[in-house]
Amino acid sequence: MIQTKITRTLTLAGLVPAGKLSYLYGSLLPVLALCLATAAWSQTSAGLRGRGIPGAVPPAKPAAATPASAQYDFIKIEIPGSTGAYAYNINDGRLVTGDYFDASGNGHGFLWHDGNVETLDHPGSLDSLPSATNNLGVGVGLIGDGATGRAATYSLLTGAWTTLPDVPGTPYNYGTGINDLGVAVGAAGSNLGDLEAEYSGGCNAAWIRNPLTSAYSFFSVPGAANGVCPNGINDLGQVAGGVFDAGGEPHGFLKDGESYTTFDVPGAARGTGASQINNEGEIAGAWYDAAGTHGYVRSADGQFTIVDVPGTSNSADYGNNDRGDLCGYYSDASGVAHAYVALKR
Repeated sequence: MIQTKITRTLTLAGLVPAGKLSYLYGSLLPVLALCLATAAWSQTSAGLRGRGIPGAVPPAKPAAATPASAQYDFIKIEIPGSTGAYAYNINDGRLVTGDYFDASGNGHGFLWHDGNVETLDHPGSLDSLPSATNNLGVGVGLIGDGATGRAATYSLLTGAWTTLPDVPGTPYNYGTGINDLGVAVGAAGSNLGDLEAEYSGGCNAAWIRNPLTSAYSFFSVPGAANGVCPNGINDLGQVAGGVFDAGGEPHGFLKDGESYTTFDVPGAARGTGASQINNEGEIAGAWYDAAGTHGYVRSADGQFTIVDVPGTSNSADYGNNDRGDLCGYYSDASGVAHAYVALKR
């Protein structure tokens, strides 16, 4: 997650208008019903049948004649007062979760659905950085005061926030993903900026939290030397995220039980990061070359599809759902970050 504090905004060609904004809580109540309805659909999805993830990544398929971005309708998420906005998760009801930063540099959460935006803040915290909301309206993120940060869950149905236990020896604890069973992933570290970046290291303790035991289990990835940052978990318990080698180079990883697969997008010159994973085993993320940042989707059999926001040189796909929709951010010509959603046609 990247903080951007440049205030100029531009309209991007290729994005359709997001529609009229609303900050009324009631405007998103129908979304909760949709989330509950789609949870059943998600549980019976074909993606729950297969877990076959190879230990090595096959060669990428040749690029299609038509860009993969043509399969999506890209929508810019407009947030008044934002100096940088990022979308991290989209559930099966197409409810998008993300955060933005105001002129003072404070972080605020937001929810988007069908053109409506609502701010999602924890009462009394300077920073509220929600990362993901599952199909039951339960989410996870970070709340803090600038000096420290705590992982927290929230319920859209009740409005209640619950702080999670601290990880000893680390001032920041960040919840990054949650599945429909309430199992969450996250990382603790000594530097909030590194945790927010997701792909820059600084994650000292990668964790999975079981809501039935209210306990963390910690894990590492073979070859990790500079941190493991888990970012997403699906209903099968598969975890995706970023792992950093001895040279500080980021690589995507998939944790499937006790089996670990690391991967890079072919042609990535400055590393690969991985974010959310859906029930089909598809992973959304970002990769880097000399030209900038690009988004991708990795299939369960290890094939990569590059999905960039049209007309940009820097964009990242952070979230995906079982429908194949995406969300993330792109940078305009002035370096300002804008959140977007890409709905699969």
